[in-house]
Amino acid sequence: MQVNQTTFRSYLFFLFGQLVSLLGSSIAQFVIVWWITLETESTLYLSLASVLGFAPIVILGPLTGVLADRWNRKALIGTVDLLQALTSVALIFLFQLNVIAIWQVLALLTLKGVFQAFHTPAVLAMIPTMVPKDKLSRLNGVNYLFTSSVNLAGLVVAAVLLGFWGISQILWIDAATFLVALVPLLMITIPSIIKKQDKSSFRKQFGKGFAFIRKARGLLPFIMVATGVNFLLTHLTTLLPYFVKVDHFGAVSDLAFVMAFIQGGLLVGGLIMSVIKVSRKKMAIIASSMYILFLGYILVALTPTEFFWFMATSGLILTFCIPMIDVLAMTILQTVVPVEMQGRVTSVTISLAHAAQPIGMLLAGIITVFTGTVNLFLGCAGLGVLILTLSWFFTDVRYVEKLEENSTNKMD
Repeated sequence: MQVNQTTFRSYLFFLFGQLVSLLGSSIAQFVIVWWITLETESTLYLSLASVLGFAPIVILGPLTGVLADRWNRKALIGTVDLLQALTSVALIFLFQLNVIAIWQVLALLTLKGVFQAFHTPAVLAMIPTMVPKDKLSRLNGVNYLFTSSVNLAGLVVAAVLLGFWGISQILWIDAATFLVALVPLLMITIPSIIKKQDKSSFRKQFGKGFAFIRKARGLLPFIMVATGVNFLLTHLTTLLPYFVKVDHFGAVSDLAFVMAFIQGGLLVGGLIMSVIKVSRKKMAIIASSMYILFLGYILVALTPTEFFWFMATSGLILTFCIPMIDVLAMTILQTVVPVEMQGRVTSVTISLAHAAQPIGMLLAGIITVFTGTVNLFLGCAGLGVLILTLSWFFTDVRYVEKLEENSTNKMD
């Protein structure tokens, strides 16, 4: 398998189609979340919607990662993209016929989560097979930059369209963008990584992913830290619509304003990571970024009533650091994991790192009934700082980047 400029250009063409599809998904997600907020005014339903959409990725990830290494990735990506588009069409008709109910929305969100569980590891695993090693870090940064830009555009477009169109009309954009994404997928060649002589059983290949993570020094503690951080951040992402509307008496334009700044932080962080190349002290940068992230979390919680500019700026501080964390962590994985194991190791890592999020999504709606959102957010931020500090000094988490150095030395 040869990774060169031709495969790199093919990946960029594929990425363009995926970003167009993401724009439609971002618009659809915003209008659906806002509909749930208006329809129920319930933190529990917002939590449940987040759980049902995300849980399949966590639960099925280790299994679908193995399949991404065994199956034809091009066919897999195209199939699940088509199924997600059909799910959106089903949702459209339910709104148009005016027979929509909250349980139907939740069921379709769950289906989308199942399809995404197949899509994510296949897309992530193909990157090292098409992108030269020396371009991985910046490419991950570019991915973050464009993804954040598209999500930001999706928020703005959705908020504007809600003033003129009905939800069913807006959701057609999600279905239509699939067709655009389909064109590059059909035209490019995605390298196959399965060796003809590799007839290992599904169970054996599944176990290899866990074995690699367990043996790599500092990787498992790092995943556990990521699990804790993701769990604590989930409360904010799940309850933000409620926090804006109920705690701060905001409208949809206020939520869009805050979320635009949050996406803007991801955009700025992604821009920085797309133009700089970090070769050393990755873990020190990741840890520092996490501390700044929790500072932003605290500031969001302490926002004075109806000071949406303060909330938005605090959210930007929080999310500015996320690309640095994710890009550096993903680059380490893409560098040290053998290409034939990328699907399973990456998916297992993602599943473990996000394993507690569905629980956090459910607990967010329950705990806030007793504590209020402000106290919940402050408690999460404080606990995050404590977990990060203890992990840095009492585990091998700071040695994770040594894996990359060892891998590079072996190649040399």
